[in-house]
Amino acid sequence: MSIATQLKKCPVCGKNLTNEEYDKALGIWDTKHEQIKHLQTEQENLKRQAANLKKKEAETRRSAKAAIATQKREATLRLRQQREIDKETFKHKLESQTAKGVAKGIAKQSRDFKKKELELDRTKTKMDQTEKRLKSALVQKEKGDEEIRRLKEQLEKGITPQIEGLLEEDKLLAKLKELFPNDEFEHTGKGGDIIQTVIEQGNSIGKIVYECKKTKSFSQNYIKQTSDARELRKADFAVLVTNAFPSKQQFYFVSKTVFVISPVSVEAVTYTLRESIVKISMLQLSNAAKEKAVNEVYKYLAGNEYTNKINLMASQLIGLADDLKSEMNSHHLTWRKRYNAYQGLYLDLGAIDTKLKGLLALSSPQDPARLLPDQRKGYPLIEGLEKR
Repeated sequence: MSIATQLKKCPVCGKNLTNEEYDKALGIWDTKHEQIKHLQTEQENLKRQAANLKKKEAETRRSAKAAIATQKREATLRLRQQREIDKETFKHKLESQTAKGVAKGIAKQSRDFKKKELELDRTKTKMDQTEKRLKSALVQKEKGDEEIRRLKEQLEKGITPQIEGLLEEDKLLAKLKELFPNDEFEHTGKGGDIIQTVIEQGNSIGKIVYECKKTKSFSQNYIKQTSDARELRKADFAVLVTNAFPSKQQFYFVSKTVFVISPVSVEAVTYTLRESIVKISMLQLSNAAKEKAVNEVYKYLAGNEYTNKINLMASQLIGLADDLKSEMNSHHLTWRKRYNAYQGLYLDLGAIDTKLKGLLALSSPQDPARLLPDQRKGYPLIEGLEKR
């Protein structure tokens, strides 16, 4: 067989290739088709996401359109009522002026009316622009107020809801399972709310018992209750998680072999206790020696060095939360200043509009149908913001 008959045409570029070159090109061709298929799949996903986004945007536009339509209907009704009043007033004034033979004065007043009407149109244009800016400011303020409200609730106590939630047994249990997925847990609700059995290499090597107390004031009975739970469950360590502390103590202290901690300190303290159990287990001590080692751990963890470190860590977390709160308040002041500026502009334009309406009502022989309604009582957007 000749070399020419052994050549095959490349599926990619169309060139004649040897069998070896053809196999390599075919691999590229298959890879290319796999990539094309992958890109088509991604394109379909993007289309679905775009369709969902378009649907949400359409719903938002419908809501906004409905709100604007309601305002327009109310404005049209007020305008119609004002028009009827102005028509009646104009009719009486025109009859009086005609009776006195002041045709020339009426013609001049008509020209003045048209001039003032043009001025009023320009004022209305400015008011429409201001209205758009007010709507934009309203949207920004609503988003800002919602974010501020949510963050303030989180920061009032200096901790986030996720951390504060650790005062509840179910949430503390979930957090402990997340931190120590290989350990076993019991949620008894009696004689220790939660019992953690430390597992290493498939073996049970120790226990930690937890009590949760969410209360307005601290009681020494909580410590006794937690200590009793340790004895009952034959646990190596006992932890009391609470939001209330005795006077001159906060975040962390040790009393009667009980670790009293705030939710802020849960992760750090529980990690230390579990590691202590693991290290003691590795020493393979007798029961008496193990008890002595546990007491040494208690002595260190109750000492100033560890206590100061835990309290410093908790204080730093609270300080960071306070910094965030200050920054958030600063943003809120900036938004309020900007909104007040928009409000002042709108009220100034409303005052001009009211003055022009008064002049036109006294002098115009035309149908004043294009006059704006009285805005002196405030614009609905402004009133809505002021109530926030």
